[in-house]
Amino acid sequence: MGSKRVGVLIALLGGLAGTAAPLAADEMKDQAVARLVSTHEADIPIAIGRVVVKQAGLRALRERLAEEGRRAGLGKAWNEATPEWLAAEAQLNPAFEQVVARALEQGHWLQEGWTRVAGAALSAEEADEIAAHFDTEGGREQRVVVELVIVGETVMANYTFTNRLDYRMKGTEREVAQLQEVWWAREPMRVRDFSKYPGALRFAGENPGIKYTRALAIQGIGVILDRIDRAADQAVAQARSLDLAPFIEDYRRRISKAG
Repeated sequence: MGSKRVGVLIALLGGLAGTAAPLAADEMKDQAVARLVSTHEADIPIAIGRVVVKQAGLRALRERLAEEGRRAGLGKAWNEATPEWLAAEAQLNPAFEQVVARALEQGHWLQEGWTRVAGAALSAEEADEIAAHFDTEGGREQRVVVELVIVGETVMANYTFTNRLDYRMKGTEREVAQLQEVWWAREPMRVRDFSKYPGALRFAGENPGIKYTRALAIQGIGVILDRIDRAADQAVAQARSLDLAPFIEDYRRRISKAG
C-alpha cells in the first residue's frame, strides 16, 4: 500500500474517531433527558385543560345562542334553561370531548414539550442527576410539589384570573369535579418536611435543581398554555360551526303549540 493511501486512511479513521465522541455524548444526553421527563405526570395539566376547553366551547356557543335569539326576537324566555338551548349544548358535548381527547389526553405532548425544555436547559449529567433524585423518596415528593405548586398553580391562575376557568359554570360540573379529584389527590395542604433529605435540599438550593425548576416555570408552563389554548380554539371553532336554525325553529314550534 502506498504511503499516500496509508495517510488518507489514517486521516479518515481519525476523522471518524473524532465524530464518535459527540455522537455518544448526544445519545447519553437524550437518554438522560428522556429518563428525567418520564418521571413527570400530565394529570394536572390535562385536568385543567378539560375544564378550560369545555368552558371555552360552551361560552362561545352560549354567546351565539343568545345573539341568534335576539335576532329572532325570541325574548327573555329563550335562555340557558330552555330545552332547545340545552339540546344545542348537548349536541356539541361529544365534539368538545373529542377535542380534549385528541389534543390533551392522547399522545405524549407534555413529555415531548418538556423534553425540548429540559434538553435546552440541562447537560446530560444534570439531567441524569435530577432523574436519579426524582427516583428517591424525597425526590418523588419534591417532584409532586414542583408539578402542583410551581406549574399547576401558575397554570390555574392564568385561566382563573382571565375568567377562562370558572368553577361555578353550569355544564362543566363533571370536568371541575375531575380537576378537584386530581388536585386533592396530591394532598396540596399537607406539610412536607424535606429537611431529612439532603438531595431535596440540594435540588431546592443549587443547580441543576434551580435551573430546571426555572425552566419548567417559564418554558415548561408555556408548553402547557400553548396546548390548552390551541385546544380551546378548536372547541370555539366547533361552537361557531354549529347550525342553530333547527333549534330555534324547534323552539318556535313548541311555543306556537303551547300558545
